[in-house]
Amino acid sequence: MRPLALKEGATAQSLIYGALREALMSGYFRPGEEISLRKAAFVLGTSVTPVREALRQLQSDGALEVFGGNRVLRVPIPTDAELLDIRDIRINLEGFAAALAISEGNPPQMRLINNAFDLMQRAAETDDVDMYLENNWRFHSLIYGAAGRPVLLSLIEAMWVRIGPLIRLAVIRPYHFDSSMDSHRAALEALREGNAEALRNAIVRDIRDAANDLKRTVLGWHAENTLNPNEND
Repeated sequence: MRPLALKEGATAQSLIYGALREALMSGYFRPGEEISLRKAAFVLGTSVTPVREALRQLQSDGALEVFGGNRVLRVPIPTDAELLDIRDIRINLEGFAAALAISEGNPPQMRLINNAFDLMQRAAETDDVDMYLENNWRFHSLIYGAAGRPVLLSLIEAMWVRIGPLIRLAVIRPYHFDSSMDSHRAALEALREGNAEALRNAIVRDIRDAANDLKRTVLGWHAENTLNPNEND
């Protein structure tokens, strides 16, 4: 995260909420990670009060949960059932948005999408997880944004807030970069050709492959959490 840039007409709380939400979608935080009020305020260069309100809002969104005897806020660790729900919702919402990005006649911002793809490729080749995650969300959001459906995009973002932290763990699994970049490459080619069905298929494949890696990852997290149930109490 970076210090906040002030925007005319925007409150500190709304800016902080947006920055923390973006950080969750981009995989800045890990599942099970506790969110320190004072550390977040320090990094964002603001006072504690608007950070506290933004964190409460994220909790009401389901992006954070209260945990342990000290009632700290942390990033949730989804169950298998929740992962299945998120996967199926993402397939329907993101597949639909991807197809609309072409069929609605709103030209995607190809220069920015190409840039995000190139940065992901460079990150995959150098094992730079932070660069990969940041541009993975950029790549997807630029495509979905081209559909011109703000309500649809907000629903997609709500899923990414929940799944973004887990993607950080999934990318370190063997061959995840390779399979993910294959899907992204197919999506980019479909965009260039204006092929809505091929674009939808590439996005769906990317979500399914990621979901398989995420399920294996979460099994490990739940096993560790079961072995240390009182660690944060």
